[in-house]
Amino acid sequence: MTERELREALRGAGGEDAAARERAWRVVRAAYADHAPSRPRRPWILGALAAAALVAGGVGAAAASSPDSGVGSWVRDVLGVGDHEPTPALGALPGGGRVLAQAGGSAWLVSSDGTRRRLGAYAGAAWSPRGRFVLAWRRGTLAALAPDGDVRWSLSRPATIGAARWGPVDGFRVAYVAGSQLRIVNGDGMGDRAFAATLPHVAPAWRPDASRLLAYAGRDTRVRLVDVDTGRRLWRTAPLEGVSSLAWSPGGRRVLVTTPRAIVLLDARGRRVASRRVPRGVLVQSPAWSPDGRHVAVVRRSLAAGRSAVELLDPARRLRSTVLFAGPGRFGTPAWSPDGRRLLVPWPAADQWLFLRPRDGGRVAAVGEIAAQFSPGAAGPRFADAVAWCCAAG
Repeated sequence: MTERELREALRGAGGEDAAARERAWRVVRAAYADHAPSRPRRPWILGALAAAALVAGGVGAAAASSPDSGVGSWVRDVLGVGDHEPTPALGALPGGGRVLAQAGGSAWLVSSDGTRRRLGAYAGAAWSPRGRFVLAWRRGTLAALAPDGDVRWSLSRPATIGAARWGPVDGFRVAYVAGSQLRIVNGDGMGDRAFAATLPHVAPAWRPDASRLLAYAGRDTRVRLVDVDTGRRLWRTAPLEGVSSLAWSPGGRRVLVTTPRAIVLLDARGRRVASRRVPRGVLVQSPAWSPDGRHVAVVRRSLAAGRSAVELLDPARRLRSTVLFAGPGRFGTPAWSPDGRRLLVPWPAADQWLFLRPRDGGRVAAVGEIAAQFSPGAAGPRFADAVAWCCAAG
């Protein structure tokens, strides 16, 4: 079966529901692209994907919805398709709050009722304490925005800005990375200064209290904790090759470090208390602590298999892992709801946002057609694949 024949099978079997046919085709096309072999295509692969697409598009839904159905379990296991049809539009956010979303070259704010506001052409964005403002950056420009998109202040640097984080509690300091330089600026945009050499695009991490202590990855691959007001260094680790992210626990008692080879858990004094090896060919990305600090959500992607999984790590059990959801392609940056009951996971291959309920074994509610909802009037759809969920009110 060729790709054309597969598309015709979908068209003929999908009935009159054009939207369902299109959703099915996107899921199957993404699954095949991620599993495409280097040797010539085998007819049975496309045939199996066609059968799966019939289920995903609504044909044979009764069989797929049965927990004991062989076809249904195969689809859920191999393609990552859930039991329920995704809703076609983003409505009220379950659990409330507001979401910052990055779609292509634009930053968006999603209100609790689901309405969306484009903040501007920015490559990245992050919340201020309590969600009163938004930090946004593009090339060498860093700006502080009100939730309506109004620019309160901005600054420019010669080097590209790769990440920025607003200090917690009082918001009196902002740390950002410009090229390979860590810089500090006051929360009102004044007093910008170079602070230290750092790894490009590795966001610094403020300890979540009023101490103004900042963890960052130096160019020597050591993680340091420093007082940004006095310049005093509290501790530094041994070299950790390839640091890609830093994330403090909500109480400031632990900091999680990810590298290509391991996930490392440090205590508040920088001592290693647990670690988990990352197999070759696997990427671990986007660690996100739950609001109660009991779990860390990470995205684990197998490059060879072309599949990703959302896993929960248990810091109290030496980073023991539980898989919440798996599917073809990659997943975007996950974010916890403010109440900690849901985990939002962008899934570009299926054009969906997944709202997982970790306390219910990963039960999922999906919202489809995400790219179109963040691309009104644009020449082409842009999927919102990086999200940050914050408090309900500014």
